[in-house]
Amino acid sequence: MISRHITCKQANDDYGRLARYVADASHEGEKCLAAWAAGCWAGDDYELAITEVEDTQALNLRTGKEKTYHLIVSFRPEDEALLTIEKYKEIEKEFAKTLGYEEHQRHCGVHKNTANVHMHVAYNMIHPEKLTRHEPYRDFHKRDKLCRQLEQKYSLKVDNGRNPARNNTRENEKARTYEAHSGQQSFDGYVKDQKTHLLKMAEVAKSWQELHTIFAEQGLAITPRGNGCVIKNRFGKQRIKASSLDRSFSLHKLEARFGKFRPAKSLEHVVERDRYTGKPVHRNPERGNLYREYQKAIKNKKHGYEQCKEQEKEDLEAVRKKWKLKQREIRNRTDLVWKDKKALISLAKLHGLKHEETIRADMAKRRRILRKETPFHNWSGFLKLKAEQGNQVALAILRSRKETAQAQDVAIPKRLMTNISYRVDNQGNVLYSLAGGGMIKDTGSRLFFSKHDKAAQKIAKQLAWRKFGKQFTLGNGVIRRVGEKLEAQIRNEMSR
Repeated sequence: MISRHITCKQANDDYGRLARYVADASHEGEKCLAAWAAGCWAGDDYELAITEVEDTQALNLRTGKEKTYHLIVSFRPEDEALLTIEKYKEIEKEFAKTLGYEEHQRHCGVHKNTANVHMHVAYNMIHPEKLTRHEPYRDFHKRDKLCRQLEQKYSLKVDNGRNPARNNTRENEKARTYEAHSGQQSFDGYVKDQKTHLLKMAEVAKSWQELHTIFAEQGLAITPRGNGCVIKNRFGKQRIKASSLDRSFSLHKLEARFGKFRPAKSLEHVVERDRYTGKPVHRNPERGNLYREYQKAIKNKKHGYEQCKEQEKEDLEAVRKKWKLKQREIRNRTDLVWKDKKALISLAKLHGLKHEETIRADMAKRRRILRKETPFHNWSGFLKLKAEQGNQVALAILRSRKETAQAQDVAIPKRLMTNISYRVDNQGNVLYSLAGGGMIKDTGSRLFFSKHDKAAQKIAKQLAWRKFGKQFTLGNGVIRRVGEKLEAQIRNEMSR
């Protein structure tokens, strides 16, 4: 079990929108196992409870921060067979108590649309009686501790979590999320890959100019920002805090060595050794051809968008020029009184605006066609599309980030019967959805299925026969390939 707080800027804070997403209102509950409200006078009336929370938040006029706390609690596939709706509600109450939201209003929902069943909770940070805003301090430590306790209480699969005995380095959560969703290396990850080289070279640097040269060789630049300094991409907009790479790169320590900061003078002569390109994080050796195909498709899509933008700009300028001339002609006419001129000028402005709207609508249509022709915007999206089309190499590449996939683990997803749909997620898991609500998750060497759904169990067995032949074992909501446990033990021993 893991938990995560989804941060939100005050400008984007919308409790009603989040609560309706939690209940999956836009899809008529297609992905929602259960949804409920708690701490509200409205009781079981979900929509009325949303109105109640929005009214409560409107009464607090003092705070300039967000008023909604969005929590996600994710469970392992093995946990689904052990959890009931009553247990989900008990788990939510424990989180509310730990975070200090026990007396606050909240909307909760359990979703099954991903590889891991997970619970969304929208907490109203405004107390319903005191009307004060509560924000838990260092909540990640509290949540992590509670997750370990709940795993023991409900006999759930134990996640690693934070180990106090281990020297935990603080990770860049945004960078980690970017890599997980896009399948490409983040700028933060690239800079940290260069850390050893940068530290070694920086030790012998004797001036700011030498330090600038060292960074420029890796396609980087170091510049002051606020009271500190940042490491930037010389060829893009990405940047990270310099001291997050190493404390020796803080502005205070660098100025203690080299004196007051001095910008780089001239770096044209610098021989570039490397630069940030957002390369794939997957390790599969067969990714070369697919990655070239992906790069070509993205380049064409980008070129198409640029053409649309230029064409729209030219067309709008031409239309504005045309109707401005028309207005000037009306003003210069001597056969009209000013009242008639004013009416005609207003009409000309209206026609001009309508013409502009037509141009924008045409360009929006062209962009929709481009998105339909290239329905992905990152490497993971491209691999998912290829895998869903039956490309075994794409599926193996998606799974290569976790472990090396064997031939029998990479099966083309096939519809075994009617009313069964499937999709591929960012980790290469194939998720089958049954008409009756049951789900099957194919991770390669294992198949997880809804334990209490007989149809899901039957189809999971068919998939296992197709993938592994008779070489599999059936357990509590999971089918394992024979030898999978032994291989996992060998991998763990080799990694020690």
